[in-house]
Amino acid sequence: MLRLRWWTLSLLLVVWPMLLTGTVSDIHVAFDGARVEFRLDALVLAAAEDVRAVVHDYERLDRVFPLVAASRRLEGRDEGLERVFTLMRGCILFLCRELEHTIDIRTVQDSWSSAVTVPELSRVRRGQFSWLIEPGAGNPEHARIRIYGYFEPDFRVPRLVGAPLVRMRILSELRESVASIERAALEHAAAVR
Repeated sequence: MLRLRWWTLSLLLVVWPMLLTGTVSDIHVAFDGARVEFRLDALVLAAAEDVRAVVHDYERLDRVFPLVAASRRLEGRDEGLERVFTLMRGCILFLCRELEHTIDIRTVQDSWSSAVTVPELSRVRRGQFSWLIEPGAGNPEHARIRIYGYFEPDFRVPRLVGAPLVRMRILSELRESVASIERAALEHAAAVR
């Protein structure tokens, strides 16, 4: 039986999504046991308008973000804001969590959009995300995605799991998201044209 060292498996989890599609030029994740901070800058081989369409399809976020198991719009928001509920599921080793996360989203066409956690409707104490989707690399058939933000879940990660494993898992999920966004955007383009 072939035995792999733990670091080989960890490296595979981080590198495999990079081989799928898209080009991640900058990615950073920090986790101190209570707060996750992240930054992503990626180029996808799909038009910006198609990328925007799938990222802003709040009823189907599970297509583009692997941690999202379900999502839906909620009614009753102020003009200019959309309230979105997401159910997120993730596992690291033997530890699996479900996390309800409700956010208020302000979308600004051709500029930075943002989302802020609604703590009273979430298992997240605080969170804020911003993103920009624009044509990339001088080619209208490419899109550049920039995302940054932070969130603080309302539970602690056990020391046995540790911050490095959480960080590696989130890095992997972000890279996989880039591939999923590209795939969904290309499907969207084929369906509307």
